[in-house]
Amino acid sequence: MGIAATLNGHRATRARVQVPAWGAWYCDVSLDGEHTLAAGSAATLVVADATFKGAVLSGGPYQGRSEYRLVGGKGGWGKTIPKKSYANDAGVKLGTVLTDAATAVGETLSLTSTETTTRVGPAWVRPEGPASRALELLSSQSWYVDEAGVTRLGKRASSPLAVKATRTAVDLARGTITLATDTIATIKPGTIVDGLEAVDVAYEVNADTGVRTTIWGKRGASSRAASSLLTLLNQLDPDRAYRGVWEYRVVTTSGKRLNLQPVRVSTGMPDLVRVPVMPGLSGCDADVKLGSRVLVGFIDSDPARPVVLSFEDAEGEGFVPTTITFAKGVLGVARMTDPVLAGPFAGTITSASTKVRCG
Repeated sequence: MGIAATLNGHRATRARVQVPAWGAWYCDVSLDGEHTLAAGSAATLVVADATFKGAVLSGGPYQGRSEYRLVGGKGGWGKTIPKKSYANDAGVKLGTVLTDAATAVGETLSLTSTETTTRVGPAWVRPEGPASRALELLSSQSWYVDEAGVTRLGKRASSPLAVKATRTAVDLARGTITLATDTIATIKPGTIVDGLEAVDVAYEVNADTGVRTTIWGKRGASSRAASSLLTLLNQLDPDRAYRGVWEYRVVTTSGKRLNLQPVRVSTGMPDLVRVPVMPGLSGCDADVKLGSRVLVGFIDSDPARPVVLSFEDAEGEGFVPTTITFAKGVLGVARMTDPVLAGPFAGTITSASTKVRCG
């Protein structure tokens, strides 16, 4: 079965694009051969009949193949911008505030005439932090980066599934359906499949299965009786959602802490800021790549105590961090000939060093 994906014209052996109802889309892609794409450079990904315009977040060539992580748009919404105040007796325009933020990070923002002239009040202060913070404050859970790399406000339009597709997996109890079809361009968040409206959509292509599209619908009750039961459960156990482990994506860093967004917004979990990291190995910490996936738990099921518990596995593009820093005294257990220092680790360790620079 042929592979139906390319990145900047290079053949992809594997690709997975995750498109949420709001926020930016992300993609992990593996290329056949060693191809160098600079971080921040423009990326055009073609999967079947769909084209995605984005930017390279991280990655590079290694041992005959290349691994890259992409983000929709120009990769700017995760960048930190300074605070800025606005004041206008006639009312501060929404378009002015958001256009300033988009311009500061090089993103393309499309606003309707109504959105451009909407007033947010006589004064408004943009906080220092990720540029996307302005979007969340003024258009919470109601903005997205489309396939062309353009940022838009509002909810994606709802529409029924318009192509023929084989259902390879259906679990309506968990709100997920997997489709087999080579025509995927019209399957987006908002597409309704068998009564389930997509909130998250993932396109995956590889040599074994060809193209597969999985949609996740909004979690929750589907009937009045079930809705009443769900309300009762939430009242009896308000911390129920915080007993599990959730998959998040690193948007930006704040010192040694991470600012995170859920990989799938259909889980209903919120964005998290300044989350501490508790790695499984004592005595070291890592500077993780932006866009990397992490697992988050909540200590004692307390929503006020989120913590990053683990990072991507060895097959993930975010497995290798930017740097690893060891506490004083820990380096005595490592030698330059140790296998763990080979492969993607491009730096060297000496008896006096405390940091390893990774590939």
